[in-house]
Amino acid sequence: MVHDSADEGTRMHGGTGSGRTWWQRAVARGFDPLPPPHAPVTVVRSGELQQDPADLETGLPSGGLGVLLPTYVARCDLTAHERALRHLLAALADVWEARPDLPLTIWLGMQYGPDEHAEAVDRLRRLTRASPVPVVGFALPGRGKLRTVNTALRLSRRLGHTGWLWTDDDVEFGAGCLARIVDRFHERGCAGAVGAHLVALPRTSAASRTMDRVSGVTVPPGAYPAAACMLVAADVVAEGIPARRLADDGYVLFELLDPDAADPLHDLEVLPDARGSFYRVARTRDTLRRLRRSLYSHVTCASDYPWATARTYLTGTLFHGLWPLAAWDGSGGPVRGLKRWTVKAVHLTWFCSVAAGLAARGVAGRPLRHVPWGDDGDFLSPAAEEQPAAARTGR
Repeated sequence: MVHDSADEGTRMHGGTGSGRTWWQRAVARGFDPLPPPHAPVTVVRSGELQQDPADLETGLPSGGLGVLLPTYVARCDLTAHERALRHLLAALADVWEARPDLPLTIWLGMQYGPDEHAEAVDRLRRLTRASPVPVVGFALPGRGKLRTVNTALRLSRRLGHTGWLWTDDDVEFGAGCLARIVDRFHERGCAGAVGAHLVALPRTSAASRTMDRVSGVTVPPGAYPAAACMLVAADVVAEGIPARRLADDGYVLFELLDPDAADPLHDLEVLPDARGSFYRVARTRDTLRRLRRSLYSHVTCASDYPWATARTYLTGTLFHGLWPLAAWDGSGGPVRGLKRWTVKAVHLTWFCSVAAGLAARGVAGRPLRHVPWGDDGDFLSPAAEEQPAAARTGR
């Protein structure tokens, strides 16, 4: 059945789909993703399988923060997974020191492919055995980070976390990064979303270097948190992330964007003094696939949410600097402004092509059911202490 787009994307704004234009509705009808398949979840704690779901809550603290670390078996080997978890625990040490009474629970999601279930469970046994805070590992089949996010939200529902700290397995946290984010989140009354200032490190490949140059001239005037290191209030994601959304941080952005405020991003904050880094993807194919999925995320969010919200995002963030659609941005001089305009014009052309394609699918009654994930992941973590210095800098 083809849903009338006003379902999941707009329900948080009143559930009626009101405030959207005809073209938004037309585009939205062209995207009707299949619901995620029901899949068994294997839960591991302290190196042991949790046979009874009721046992999951035993010994886990209520309230506090859930810390989600999503990954998958083919991402890297066990040694790299151990290193990623150690790096996260080291970054959380500052949080424990500053807030010893704040409950923290780490949720380690391990997705797996065909014939990888045993390996996924074995890795979770090893990873959850020794930790200064509770670590709940859960293995689920298939791909898709949002499935891991929603599984963690479901498993933890009765624990009543006040917020969720989301991160990735290839992020390096700067000194005091997570403690600063947690402090600011509590200063804000545990509302909205707070994120780190993340630096994308270029690799030696042409695709990575090109994306680094392009990103350098298309930085929007207002930053918003990225899911690679973000702390979001639990009520924002209480119902899980709908299947229509293609990115967790995109969902949070559109849920919290306030088009009627003087600062539409007032509920979304990036802290300049909370720093982290990660490496860009290396292969051209992976870069294009990631860009394609990101573009579908932009288009579907813009078609599902009220026009005031979509317009604020499109003109204030996505196409900022693309005059006359949005305000001209001459910061950095006219040459830089022209480069920004050119890149944004290409982006707009691609955006309109995707939107038109979805609208045509809607008219034909053949909506798009699936958008492939961004890349297969060339795992390289800045937190890998064993790597040579040249590899760690990406130079």
